[in-house]
Amino acid sequence: MSDRIDQIIEKLHQLKEIRQQLVNAPMSEPGAWIHQYEVRKQYKKGGEIYWYVYAKWQSHEPIFKRNPKPRLKGIVKCGKNPEFTCHQHIGRVGSSTGLSLFCYYGESIIRKKTGNSK
Repeated sequence: MSDRIDQIIEKLHQLKEIRQQLVNAPMSEPGAWIHQYEVRKQYKKGGEIYWYVYAKWQSHEPIFKRNPKPRLKGIVKCGKNPEFTCHQHIGRVGSSTGLSLFCYYGESIIRKKTGNSK
């Protein structure tokens, strides 16, 4: 029994060290930040105005890999970097409608339903 407790304590110490390393590690590349912006849209039916809040990574230098839609591959505006861009969309982080939020983690997408749906 005491061996099992000692193993658990050792594991907790290891996890504490890993957590501290993660806390001390920078969250983004130097010169990069998260930009949050709001979009308001009025729909014809009902005339109500809804707001949506989106987030994207921004940087001073083009450090984010471009991921164009298949129909747009090879089309890059004149003078732009064909491989990298200065922003990377994260997705919707809030809305007045209660629609699903999209959170991007690497290549996977996790959908969450907000609690403020009508």
